Amino acid sequence: MKKIFYILVAAGILCGCSGHSHKSADAHEEHAHIHCYTAYTHKAELFMQHEGLELGKKACITLYATDLSNFKPLQVAEATVLLRVGGKSYTATAAAHGEGMFHFELTPEAAGSGMLYVTVAEENAHFDVVVTEHCDTHDHEHDHDHDAHSHSHSGDGHNHDGHSHSGHSHAHSHAPHPGHGAETPAKSGDVTLTKEQSWKIDFATEVASESNFAGTVKVAAKVEAHPSDFTTIVATTSGKVQFAGNVLAGMLVSAEQPLFYLEGSDVTDNDAAVKFAEAESNYELAKADFERKKSLFIDKIVSEREYQTAEAAYRQAEARFASMKRNFGAGRVTLKSSMNGNVASLLVANGDYVEPGTPLAIVQRDGGVNLVAELPVRYAPLLQNVAAVNVETAQGAVYSVKELGGTTVVGNVANKCNMLPVSVSCAALPGVVTGSIVTLYISSVSESEHCVAVPRTALVEEMGNMFVFVQNNPISFEKRSVKVGATDGRYVQLLEGVAPGERIVSKGGVMLKLSQGAAALDPHAGHVH
Repeated sequence: MKKIFYILVAAGILCGCSGHSHKSADAHEEHAHIHCYTAYTHKAELFMQHEGLELGKKACITLYATDLSNFKPLQVAEATVLLRVGGKSYTATAAAHGEGMFHFELTPEAAGSGMLYVTVAEENAHFDVVVTEHCDTHDHEHDHDHDAHSHSHSGDGHNHDGHSHSGHSHAHSHAPHPGHGAETPAKSGDVTLTKEQSWKIDFATEVASESNFAGTVKVAAKVEAHPSDFTTIVATTSGKVQFAGNVLAGMLVSAEQPLFYLEGSDVTDNDAAVKFAEAESNYELAKADFERKKSLFIDKIVSEREYQTAEAAYRQAEARFASMKRNFGAGRVTLKSSMNGNVASLLVANGDYVEPGTPLAIVQRDGGVNLVAELPVRYAPLLQNVAAVNVETAQGAVYSVKELGGTTVVGNVANKCNMLPVSVSCAALPGVVTGSIVTLYISSVSESEHCVAVPRTALVEEMGNMFVFVQNNPISFEKRSVKVGATDGRYVQLLEGVAPGERIVSKGGVMLKLSQGAAALDPHAGHVH
């Protein structure tokens, strides 16, 4: 299989800088050590490379700035570096060489330990560096015997004989303070993914954190709409149902949109038109009787009780007639939806004869959902100490009930099947419809149990074994075997393999797995050929 990824693409950029000519005809015999530095601010990952800082010689520095919100190039126009060593300062400013990439040139005129400051827009970082008086790396007239070849860099903690890297556990440096960078060497056998390549794919890294999982139960739940988001259209009188157009289950309807008509039938006593005429006649009679008794009551001819009885009859007749008049026209009664939504179900067919109160259709609007599940009573101790509930949809998306503003209700009485009811109520859940099935991860915590937790998307399976890729620096990753514990749908326990504080690949691990054979570093890892 041909190589898909190039090893340390920045080496080619660095070699393009002046002052690094190679005299040997055999390019594979020549190499220069690449120093890699990494710093994290609150918003950015700053990754820097150079071939070494040497007194009186031009140093080429390449900087990659990554936006931590999406792991894409940081969108800035220029960046600045400031080198302070031996009481002297050297500054260089560079415009972006492509998105997120900057090239600087500095010529130190003092040797010793110093500090290199990097400023990219509002993001700042600093690195401990060493300017040497003489660097054998650039003397290409010597014998290139790799077995005897060694590089000595004061203060960097590296012994390149056998390519061992002392002083860096797992080659990881997790800065305690944002912006405080450190040298982050690669390891032999690492898988390489250049910044340009990671910027083009769905890629992210995350620091492995401690977790206090005590237990997690996984259960299927049915999605139901909130009761307040339903309305049922019922027949207000008897009659034959006629659909108001092409009414279909699932169609979108608006409030006050006619859906059904109730027309007269062969049953004369229940004819809607007859009932409307009766309601109108009763209203007129009750109105006349009320007005007559009102005048008589004023003249003290009738009692107050007779007057109140006449008024009550009038008000009832008026309300019934107004109700029928509002929905009656052209000899039929019109039935409408009281809310915007979708027709969840049709309960009658066109032409059916119905009595008053018969349900005709159910309209449902978008709104909150209830996730209803049942758990065996053996999970009662866990349900008494619920710390978090996550929801996984059929599409694989995972949401925290807390982030959705939801609530969890756990029943404490078992049903006839010896099951405990669990209901989660939350706002609309993206990507789900009522009646579908989702997965709930119900977790409890313990103050006495601690383990490492990483995103579930960080796991990569290979021949039944689970791995994660641990970042040694932003372009070099170590494949690490792990032992997996419980999961809450989003994060998974790692019982072995990763220590807290190590940075792991949380997205894009599959790409690294596919490229691990081609992209593994050669025996001269970290050197430019």
